Parts: sequence; C-alpha cells; structure tokens
Amino acid sequence: MTQQDKAKAALEARELFIERNAIQAETGGLPRIAGRLIGIFLLDGGPISFAELADRMQASRASVSTNTRLLERLGIIERVAMRGERQDFFSLRANPFLIVLEQSIADCQRFTTYVDELLAASPLPADATARLQQAQDFHAVTAQTLQELLAKLAERQKQTAAQAVPAKRKAGAAAPAPAAAPKARTARSTAARRSSKD
Repeated sequence: MTQQDKAKAALEARELFIERNAIQAETGGLPRIAGRLIGIFLLDGGPISFAELADRMQASRASVSTNTRLLERLGIIERVAMRGERQDFFSLRANPFLIVLEQSIADCQRFTTYVDELLAASPLPADATARLQQAQDFHAVTAQTLQELLAKLAERQKQTAAQAVPAKRKAGAAAPAPAAAPKARTARSTAARRSSKD
C-alpha cells in the first residue's frame, strides 16, 4: 500500500467514525449534526473556528450555530477566544463526559425532589401515587448508580494521569551513550608482540 493509499484509508476511517457517531447521537435523541460535531471534536480537540466547522460539516451556518450552542449547554464543548480573531472558536472541554454524568445526576435528583414536593402538597389517587413513586425510585437508583460510575471514572483518570507522568519523564531522559567497542587486535600487532618475546 502506498503512502497515498494509507492517507486515503485514514481519512475514510475518520469520516466513518464521525458518521457512526452522528447516527448514535441521533438514536439517543440528539440532532445528527450534533453527533458529527462531537466526532470532529473527539478527533481534533480544537480550537476549531466556526467557519471551519461550517465548511467541514457542509452545513448552513445557522445549523452549525444551533448545534454548537446545544453542545455548549450540554457541557461537551466550550467557546474560546483567539487573539486577533473576531470569529468564534470552540474546543472540546476537559472531561466532557464526566460533566454530562454530573448533569444527569442533578436531573435525577431534581425529579425526586419534585415528586416529594407534589406528594406533600397534593393528595393524589393511590394509582397515581404508585406511578410517581415508581418513577421516583427509578431516578433515585439511577442517580446513585451514576454517582458510583462517576467516582470510578474519576479515579481511573487519576491513575492514567499518574502513569503518564513517569512515561513522559522516561521518554525525555537522555539515552546513555553506547559503550565503546573494544579495539580488535590486528594480525600485525599480534605478530609484533610475538617477535618481541622471541
């Protein structure tokens, strides 16, 4: 395979990942273009200008603007300022998926509070109360499970970061100079020593 073929295959793999991410995001309730944006930021990180995003997405500026604002609200990307530039730039946030988990936990906890306040303020039929309590239990257990997952992910990231520091130090350390190879004895020097002994 030539270098040109390898470059083409790499580009096709990137585009396939972005499109698959778009389909998965759409299945989860996000616009497909938002999923494509997430794929781009996962690959490139940023900062990426608004104009470049619109060009790469082959989408209208209005659509890109709507979806970048959505991803900002979700805590996945952030708007960054670039010196000398008037247009907006965006970057993937640090630990964006931990932020999404935190938001999901807060949403579940708010729902359980809403149910408590409703049941305290308004008498409801038994069947309605049972449905609300079932939904409340679901959100409470989900929040607890996500909190445990959040703690595990945070600990895993700490371990990964701790392992990365020694690796960087080791890579940056100067390699020891190779030992000088012993000089080979020539036939002439050996013969000279023999003659001196004689």
